[in-house]
Amino acid sequence: MSHFLKAFIAISVLLNLLLAGIVVGDVGRYFVGSRKHYTMQEIAMALPTDKRERFEDTMEHAEQDTGELRQQLSDKRKKAISLLKAEPFDKAAYLAQMQEIHQLHGQIMQRMVEAVAGLAEQSTPEERATIADMLRRPPRSPSDD
Repeated sequence: MSHFLKAFIAISVLLNLLLAGIVVGDVGRYFVGSRKHYTMQEIAMALPTDKRERFEDTMEHAEQDTGELRQQLSDKRKKAISLLKAEPFDKAAYLAQMQEIHQLHGQIMQRMVEAVAGLAEQSTPEERATIADMLRRPPRSPSDD
């Protein structure tokens, strides 16, 4: 068998494997990513009226409570990007900035978790199950990056 034919067969097999991977990935994303991501308003609408108002108030308060942290997070992200672009690259400064971003994420998450825990404390098991199911985030698709 000639080298040309061997190379042709090898390239053909690789391209077919690549195509199969793309097809399988798309089909998998269709099934895995089919879970809906609910907005806070949709979650609120699934609750009884009195709980809906409490949920909306709690979430609004949590958003306001984290507003300053979110602004800091935005500023730190911009700084991290500028550090990443800077010449010469300062690895220590970049890593320190990313650590600060990580800490801010943790603070924001902690405040939101506390808000949800406060709601859960005042909810029935069925209401908590509804909130929990709707708060689950769908898996990220490659197009989200």
